[in-house]
Amino acid sequence: MEEKRSWPSINAVLAAAVVLLFLYLFVTGETTRFYASLLFGLYALLGQMWWAVVGLGVFQTILMVPFRVINLANARHVKEFKEKLKQAGVENNQQFVIRQRVRGGDVNLLFYLVNFFIQTISYVTIGWLFLTDFYSVKLDPGRLYDFIPYPNYPIQGTIYNLPYLRFAETVDLGIGWVLVAWAGAIIYKILVQKFAEFYRKRKQTTGEIDEGRVADSIKRFLRGSSGALTVIMVGSWFLLRNWPKKIAWALFSGDVSLVNYRFNLITALMTAFIIIWLNLPKIYKKVDLAREQGIAEAVIRKTQNELFRETLRSALVFGLGAFFITRQIPSAFELSIFTFEVISLISPLTLDRLILSKRVQVLTGDLEEKG
Repeated sequence: MEEKRSWPSINAVLAAAVVLLFLYLFVTGETTRFYASLLFGLYALLGQMWWAVVGLGVFQTILMVPFRVINLANARHVKEFKEKLKQAGVENNQQFVIRQRVRGGDVNLLFYLVNFFIQTISYVTIGWLFLTDFYSVKLDPGRLYDFIPYPNYPIQGTIYNLPYLRFAETVDLGIGWVLVAWAGAIIYKILVQKFAEFYRKRKQTTGEIDEGRVADSIKRFLRGSSGALTVIMVGSWFLLRNWPKKIAWALFSGDVSLVNYRFNLITALMTAFIIIWLNLPKIYKKVDLAREQGIAEAVIRKTQNELFRETLRSALVFGLGAFFITRQIPSAFELSIFTFEVISLISPLTLDRLILSKRVQVLTGDLEEKG
């Protein structure tokens, strides 16, 4: 008997429609027109091109907030999906599971695909916009919306000056202190693991330890202390080999219409750092959930280390991609991305903390049950 053919779900059809819509807007130049109008609208308002570029970065950050909210709120479901992929084992089975979940309308997987596609279209469009030489060659008026004022030439305010703190004088403390710091980090990690095992055993024997402020402090300690050994060792090596003796303010200057290789390197390093910085809260939350579910500590440590390695690999890949891809784009692109990255630095301390709170998770669960 021939197996009945299954049709894609409504969710899959809607996701495909969204992807096709943004692809159409990109191919027809509407996404470029949108970002060009936004950039020159800000330029008309602020009068300085580099401030308009910063404003574009702020707008892009705000535009991505809903995706960040959904991404973090659904962190638990992504974890479950990854576990099911690992159970499939064989690559062909993994591809089959993905196809089945897409056709079946898995909301979380479809969101990931749509989110990735929209962000790719968005940043490719911004990069393409800044590749356009609208500084020396007058911009085609048709690339702006009718309500956006056409800029007067020459374009004003292309030179940016960004204040920053720098090590005015450093000293190399030597490899000896680096080895001492590494040994301390390893000992600290071992102590944290032993403390976690002790806490788990006490929790199993006495139900009272999980109550009150003491338990909350222990949970925060475990969440903030375990796992990031590689990051700590790399950071301690850099700091101890460049120990600051004097710190002073300085200005980082450049022209948004020209390529800036130093800014390119800074943006690439920031890209790698931001990926690590934004993924840490999700990893810690998964560890908390695993401990609450009574999963063995050895399994938790192994999984946590795997998550950290995946994060480091992603940071390396995207950091190198940002370095090589943007080397031919004027530094306006780096300035807009750098603005987004600076704002993202406070996300784990503000927006992410709110999203990952139990109150938000309960609300998300209620909405899913109603859906």
